[in-house]
Amino acid sequence: MKEKKVKEQNKYIEFIKNLYKSKRGRAFLFFLFYVIFFIIIISMLRGSYNESPNYNDNESNINAYYKLDGIENGNYHFTREENINGEITNFTGDKSNNRIEGVMTTNNSFYNYFIYDNIYLLKLTDKYEVTTDLYHFNNITDDKVIANIIKKSTLISKTEYETGNISYNYEITTNTIDSIINNTNIDVDMPTNKITLETNEEDEVIKIAYDLSSYATYVNNTPMTMSISINYSNFGEVKDIEIPEN
Repeated sequence: MKEKKVKEQNKYIEFIKNLYKSKRGRAFLFFLFYVIFFIIIISMLRGSYNESPNYNDNESNINAYYKLDGIENGNYHFTREENINGEITNFTGDKSNNRIEGVMTTNNSFYNYFIYDNIYLLKLTDKYEVTTDLYHFNNITDDKVIANIIKKSTLISKTEYETGNISYNYEITTNTIDSIINNTNIDVDMPTNKITLETNEEDEVIKIAYDLSSYATYVNNTPMTMSISINYSNFGEVKDIEIPEN
C-alpha cells in the first residue's frame, strides 16, 4: 500500500518536472501558483472580516472600529460622573452577575450603595435602606442598550491619540432616543445629543461620554444641561458580589 502511494507521488513529481521543462509548462505552473496564492489571501481576509468587532460608516466615510463585549458581559470596575446643571455626583464601584457595589459621592458626602434585581439600596446610617434609582437616564446608559443607541446614532468625527486610544464622536436626536427607550414616534425640533466612545489599543470601549442636555430638556420640559461620563476597566476580573446583610 505504501509503495503504491510512493509511486503515485513520484508520478506527480515527474509530471511537474516535465511541465517545467517547456515554456508553456512553466507559464502554466506560475499561473497555478498565483491562483492558489490569491485564494489563500482572500480566505484570510474573509476570516478577518467575519471576526471583526462593531463597524460603522456614514456619508462622511468615517469608520468606527470598536468592541463592546467587555461592557455587555457586565463584569468590570467603573467610575461614573453625572453633571446636572453644574451639580456633580460621582459613583465608583464594581459590577458582576447583575449586581453593583459602590460608593456615591455628592455634596462632599460619601454613601455606600448596592444594586441588584432593580432594587437600589443606600447606606445612610449603619444599614442599607431601599431607595429610588440612583442613576439618571440609566435606561440609556444600560449595558444592553448601548449598542442599539450607537447603531441609531450618526458618526460625526474621530480623534486618534498618541497612546493608541481613539475617540468616536456621535450625534443622536431626541426623537430617536425616545423611540428606543419608550417605543414612541415623537417629532420635536431640538438640538442633537452627543455621545463619545473612547477605545484602547485593543479596540475595547473603555469610556463613554454622553451629553444628553437636549433629551433632558425634553423630558423635564425645562432647559437643562446634562452630561454623564462612564469609565470602564478590569473587564472580567471582578469576583462574585454578595448581597449585603442588614
